[in-house]
Amino acid sequence: MEDEKFRQPRLKILLVEDDAEFAAVLRIRLGKETNPPLGITCAPDLQQALELLNSQRFDLILLDLMLPDSSGIQTFLKIHAQVRHIPVVILTGLDSDNLAIDAVRKGAEDYLVKADINTRLLLRIVHHAIDRHRIKEKLASVTGRLRETNLLLEKMSLLDPLTELYNRQGFQQVLCRELQLASRGDGQLMAVVMDIDDFKKINDSMGHPVGDILLKEVAKKIRDSLRVTDYVARIGGDEFVLLLPKTTLGEAVQLAERLRIAVSNTTITLSEKEMIRITASLGLIPVPAKTSSVDELLAVADPLLRRSKEKGKNRVSFEDPEGRARLLSTSHVTDLLRNGNNFFALKQPIFQLAERSVIGYEFLSRLNQETFYTPDEFFRIALENNMLTLVDHHCFRSCASKAGELAPEMRRHINLFPATIIDLPAEELVDKLAANCPASNYCFEISEQQILGDSSSMIGPVQAFKNYGITIAVDDVGFGNTCLESLILLEPDVIKMDKKYVRGIAQSSQVERSFRRVLKIAEDLNAEVIAEGIESEEDLVRLRDLGVKYGQGFHLGMPA
Repeated sequence: MEDEKFRQPRLKILLVEDDAEFAAVLRIRLGKETNPPLGITCAPDLQQALELLNSQRFDLILLDLMLPDSSGIQTFLKIHAQVRHIPVVILTGLDSDNLAIDAVRKGAEDYLVKADINTRLLLRIVHHAIDRHRIKEKLASVTGRLRETNLLLEKMSLLDPLTELYNRQGFQQVLCRELQLASRGDGQLMAVVMDIDDFKKINDSMGHPVGDILLKEVAKKIRDSLRVTDYVARIGGDEFVLLLPKTTLGEAVQLAERLRIAVSNTTITLSEKEMIRITASLGLIPVPAKTSSVDELLAVADPLLRRSKEKGKNRVSFEDPEGRARLLSTSHVTDLLRNGNNFFALKQPIFQLAERSVIGYEFLSRLNQETFYTPDEFFRIALENNMLTLVDHHCFRSCASKAGELAPEMRRHINLFPATIIDLPAEELVDKLAANCPASNYCFEISEQQILGDSSSMIGPVQAFKNYGITIAVDDVGFGNTCLESLILLEPDVIKMDKKYVRGIAQSSQVERSFRRVLKIAEDLNAEVIAEGIESEEDLVRLRDLGVKYGQGFHLGMPA
């Protein structure tokens, strides 16, 4: 008896043929083959053939074009569309050279006329078709991997490996393309050159690994500040270049200022009491039409960059339409910030997850100024100009006024900076709340990331609000390194889980483990948990399974 391990595997053939007598004869002839043996499965029409192909694996299809439920080249196309990975040999009574050529061009391995075949010829064609198709698939796979490798190598040659921004070579290609578009009248092309202030000093004193971390963080801030149509490159050291297509001077000035503010919010923590704040200087120019290289662009922009450095750093310099060098001033923004009438509030619903019912709203401040619309943007200017408490007080008033429009039973969440809670008496803030609503339906949210230094300084002010019946939430818990001391000392009624610990929780066991740890802390503190940033049904279901009662996010309701 032949040893099982030396037997050649059986090749499975699907014969699609409605002539039962011809199918039986063919099955007997092919069944005599032993090198390797052939297993024949018959299907009398196209529908049954497609069902078999869905449920079984075959090495080759022998296909008649004239079937009860399909005819002509369409029969092959329907089979081929469903199983492109299986070779098809057409075996038909239609003797047509044009049809044969058309079928082979569309993907058939061969075209045989029933009257012309014999067993030996058919077996040879079956084996050759299977072998040829396997070789083509392997070649296609190798070619695909080679193409992917070439694309990756090409991409790597154009990107800076540290920041994954364009390098000089990649930026050169972008510059040439955008200059051609601009020359056709496709909008004005602006460029910004940016340099990190005192980077060499930081790099030398703290080491290159810290410098690399800083460069990657700044690169991220730049990407987050730009539009999808803009380009950015790191062209050496700590120097970055931005290209802004279809951008007016006014738009470019506002974008450059937004970028300066975003970078100025970057810090490096050396110890609990020592922190370095990072700033950047920027130069802005319209790209001259005759520019042909990155070096020429830098030669024009660098004088404005140096002017920003010489005038005190952390500034944007540009030329006005008359060619005069100007330093950007944010005085118009600070004037807006001083006036409380320039703020308004949006509200985002907070849901009871089990029933998907709205139990309250978080109120979110906005500024009537397009460029510095969100708190992340206008609070940075407020911080630079020592106006943080003033601006936060304006925001509180606008949110409290909007909250007063809700039905009395609804919960109202309002954000406050720790500095505001410490600087302003509790009664001054409480007096601005709606009188027709119980104080217990108000919740003041304190971002954990804004608590700097010793949390104990906030115990008294927080307790004063609690004495009025107002609940306290610690917001953004889980963002970065959660400070357990703040949670223990402030004893919040609510812990709001940062979206970083919520997004993707249904797919990531690591995110879920991190979430469970903070959930355990909340349980020990007897605090409610609200999950922020719920953006998918899968995450919502997983959070509900974990016992989270409340949540908010774009999947449930947008700010409005």
